[in-house]
Amino acid sequence: MENTKKDTKMVVVCLIKNSEGKYLMIKPSDYKNFGEYQDAWYPPTGHIKEGETASETIVRELKEELGVEAVPVRLISEWEQDIPEELAYWWECEIKGGEIKIGEEIAEYRYFSPDELKGLKLWPAEKKFFKHFLWI
Repeated sequence: MENTKKDTKMVVVCLIKNSEGKYLMIKPSDYKNFGEYQDAWYPPTGHIKEGETASETIVRELKEELGVEAVPVRLISEWEQDIPEELAYWWECEIKGGEIKIGEEIAEYRYFSPDELKGLKLWPAEKKFFKHFLWI
C-alpha cells in the first residue's frame, strides 16, 4: 500500500492501546487549523507521502509527532475520511520505545477506554469508525 496516486490523499491512522486496553488519542496544537474540530480528539494520523508505504509512514509520523519508536502490527480497515478524496488505512500499532512528548503539532494526549471515547468530541469519520469497530 504505497501512495502513487496524486489525486487521492492517503493517510494512516494509528490505533495504539496501552496495557489497560485504553486507546491513545491526541489533540492538535494551534499550529494546525482544524476549525470547528480544533478541540476534537483523534488517533495519531499522518499523510502517506508519494512513494512511501503505510508502514514507513507510521514509523515516521509517530517519531515526528510524538517522539516514539513504533511499529505497525496489523491493518484493521480501509476507511473513508471526512475530507473528500482522502482515504485512511487504520492500523493497530505498538509503541516500542521512547516517551510521548508534546511537540509543535500536538497540544495534548491521553488514553481513553472505548466507553470514554463515546463522550469525546471526535471527527465524524473517527466516530463512525469507533462505532463500527469498538461499540458494536
